[in-house]
This record gives sequence, C-alpha cells and structure tokens, in this order.
Amino acid sequence: MSRTYKIVSAVLILAVVLGIGYYAHQRYHARRMGLLSQRIEHDGDAWKARFTARIAAPEQSVFDAIRDVGHGDHPGGVKGLRVLSDSGNQKTVEMELAGPAGQTIVTRLAFQYFPSEHRITYRTLGSGDFMTQAEYQLEPEGSSTLIRFHEVTTIREAMPVPDGLIKDVIRNVFLAQLKDLRHKLHIRSAESSDEGEP
Repeated sequence: MSRTYKIVSAVLILAVVLGIGYYAHQRYHARRMGLLSQRIEHDGDAWKARFTARIAAPEQSVFDAIRDVGHGDHPGGVKGLRVLSDSGNQKTVEMELAGPAGQTIVTRLAFQYFPSEHRITYRTLGSGDFMTQAEYQLEPEGSSTLIRFHEVTTIREAMPVPDGLIKDVIRNVFLAQLKDLRHKLHIRSAESSDEGEP
C-alpha cells in the first residue's frame, strides 16, 4: 500500500467519524429541545417544513408564551424586536435579525391568534426576497403540549446555496423558537419521547 493511499484513507475515515459525531450531536440537541419529527421539502421556489415537538407545559401557557412575542428576551439571532401594533387577536412586530457578514436584516411579521382553535399563524409583510407563512397548532396533553408547526417559505430569486444549508437554516430557526419557548416557560430539560425521529 502506498503512503498516499494510507493518508487519503485515514482522512476519509476521519471525515466519516466526524460527520457521524456531528449528526449525533445535532440529533441530541434537537431531542433535548423537544423536537419529535421534521420534514422539509423543496418544491420549486418554496420550502415546505413540518415539525412536531412536545413542550412540558400546559397548552394555555404555551399559547400565551408564543402570543407574548415582543416581551422579555429575544431568541438567538434576533438583535431587536419591536411591537408595531397589538389589537385583540392580531399583532404586528418588526424584527432585526443578524444576517451574514454582520448585516442586519429587518423583517415585519403579522401574527393572528385563534385561542378557541389552539392555533397561531404568522406571515411576513412586504415584498422581500423571503416570504413566509406559518402556523402553530397546539394540542393539549394534560401537563404537556404537542406542537404541530407548518411553514412555507418562498425564496423569490434562485440562490446558489445547497439545499442542505437552507434546510439547516429552517430547522435551526424552529429549534431557536423552541429554545425561546422553553426559556419563557422556565423548562430545563425536555421530556424524553420515543415518538418520531428528528
């Protein structure tokens, strides 16, 4: 066996081991946040995501924590958040997000709340490059709440970015939302569950 062959083989084995370790770490982190399942699909200029998660808090507490966007700490990646209007079951907020190369991305979101249906929707306002529509459906489970989250993000211009990277961004945004919910609800560790695979 040549020395070059041995070096290339060792590098490939190391890359596979590191890849497996990274995947296992990501999976552990997702499970710790309460993520039960995920599905992200690319369809034309739209990215469709479905997540299920379990939060160890009653449904009304989870609903109120999502509804109180704009109060308290901001989730990771959010530099600033300002409530522009709040009337009854509707709220509009402006968020400043940390973008690439130190840039700040400003986006406005319109939330609508349906307490009797245990449902919250939001959508981006304006005509930016990214348009998102999303919905939280909350299902009470006694002292816990099952979250079914559906999101469609449309990217207006084709981006020279691998599908896997965009999927990671969508997944990490949802995980940041779960982390923020757990922080607001003072939850230290997610309940373990064998349902679904993140």
